[in-house]
Amino acid sequence: MLNKAHKQIHVTYVEDEPNIAQLLVSGLGLFGIVVRPVYMSAEDLLARLDEPIFTEADIFFFDIRLPKMTGVELAEELRRRGETRPFVLVSAWPRPSDETLNQVNAAFLPKPFDFPDVVETIQRLTENHDLAD
Repeated sequence: MLNKAHKQIHVTYVEDEPNIAQLLVSGLGLFGIVVRPVYMSAEDLLARLDEPIFTEADIFFFDIRLPKMTGVELAEELRRRGETRPFVLVSAWPRPSDETLNQVNAAFLPKPFDFPDVVETIQRLTENHDLAD
């Protein structure tokens, strides 16, 4: 469970499979973590960067295999634009290389999700980011 002294954590998720997105929304909701919005593509997120809900995100999850632009390409684009919040790349496919993860300053989590590991990763990355601010 999340420490009550911490503010509620908001995750923005890019996932083209609605059932997988709902699994993360429901699963993390049990731990008091809000997953919203969920975008169906990288392009959808990029088109909405100016919306207030984007600024609420504490951490971003990107599926690696997305239609058109991949999660890695999305991470690269957001880093190019100056985004500093934590990124987590997720996939049922093999883990990206350390070089790729380091290039976009991202963590990796495999699918299917192991929720205690997902929660621990979110807490660690958001706490480290808060300390860096």
